[in-house]
Amino acid sequence: MATLSRIADVTIALRTTAINEQSFSDMLILGSHVLSTARAMTITSANELLDMGLQDSDPLYWAARDAFAQIPSVRQVFIGRRQVDELKITVSHAAVGAEYLALLRWRDSSGNQVQAQAIYTALATDTVAAVATGLASAINNTAAPFTATAAAGVVTVSNNTIGAAMSVQLKGNLSMAITPSVETVTQALAAIANGPFNWYGLVLTSRVPADVKAAAAWTESNEKLFGTASDEPGIIDAGISNDLASDLQASQYFRTFGLYSARAQTQYPEAAIMSSMFTFYPGQESWALKKLAGIAYDELSEGQALTAHGKNFSTFERFRNFAVTQGGKTAAGEWIDVIRLRDALVDQIKVSVASAMINADGRTPFTDDGIQMIGNAIRAPLDLNVRRGGIAPEELDENDRIVPSYTLRLPRSSQVPFNDKANRVLRDVSFTARLAGAIHVAEVKGSLSYAV
Repeated sequence: MATLSRIADVTIALRTTAINEQSFSDMLILGSHVLSTARAMTITSANELLDMGLQDSDPLYWAARDAFAQIPSVRQVFIGRRQVDELKITVSHAAVGAEYLALLRWRDSSGNQVQAQAIYTALATDTVAAVATGLASAINNTAAPFTATAAAGVVTVSNNTIGAAMSVQLKGNLSMAITPSVETVTQALAAIANGPFNWYGLVLTSRVPADVKAAAAWTESNEKLFGTASDEPGIIDAGISNDLASDLQASQYFRTFGLYSARAQTQYPEAAIMSSMFTFYPGQESWALKKLAGIAYDELSEGQALTAHGKNFSTFERFRNFAVTQGGKTAAGEWIDVIRLRDALVDQIKVSVASAMINADGRTPFTDDGIQMIGNAIRAPLDLNVRRGGIAPEELDENDRIVPSYTLRLPRSSQVPFNDKANRVLRDVSFTARLAGAIHVAEVKGSLSYAV
């Protein structure tokens, strides 16, 4: 049978390639745990951690709790795992006929997750020590690459291969305490960054200064945003210059912000404000003057507050009948919202320009029209951020002349050097955009008179 191509030869090209964009509204909480063998997992409620066996006294739960307590809050949080190789299971009491269960997970040589259950049923004559011994024996009788030993009602479970994935979940009258991780924060973050999760904000459960500084250093070179909090008295003491805030400021970290909190050991105000601010598009928010649900405010003197702010640490303070954050800067002194907007705009322009060239009709010619195609690809994200409020809209100056939101400079094809054309590289493209910014303080001066 003859084909219609003789009469109508139709070809349709697809120019629909989409490029994955970086998220600037997702956060990761990094902590030591054995809830999963994966380097990161997603939760939509802090209660999910409790359902997996995490204790409500664990800092990982506190950080997730404070993130989800905000109204509004992010809809999901990524939980990063810092390697744990030993844990202790405590038997709270022995109950006749009760089952004491440990769900064990690990990964085989092919990287596949494997699991086994270790169960011990208490006998009438059992003590907590006997239950611990029985549970340890049950764990050792599984194929799990772990070794369990029992002593005085406590089962110590050790990883046979240091650094291998290890997960333990409990059921019954059992509680768990993990041995502090020997894996560095940098190693954990590097492993998580190689995974499939798309996140921007980082919260660290550890309050150890060395861990915080390691996270700040890693964040600076990996285009993320890191938040921390500290109760160090030196932060609000003008006579101290070797506190955490001063150290972070001295290192000029543009991607790390901190809050002083007297309750930083049990509360995570940085998780709270990050969760709240990530519900806005980049550039729509200010990290100052924000209410934080579930976070205790500090009663600071003016001098203490000014000292913290001078070290570029934020505070959460009470004003009459309400409490709000004060500050809103990174350790280097830039506004947090400006860093987030800058990062988002860089990614948006990259994606827009690459998409325009990939989906072009055959090619992007090195002509004035081709250069304008690149220009239009740059204008699109700039206009988007004008609409969203990060970049200021067109305004009038004191002489009623239009002040543009941004100016974009593109070379003419005739101005491009021969060698650049031969190498097919377009240079001398630049723009300047006006930030919308935010008002944090209003100064009003007036006078009273019997006549106007």
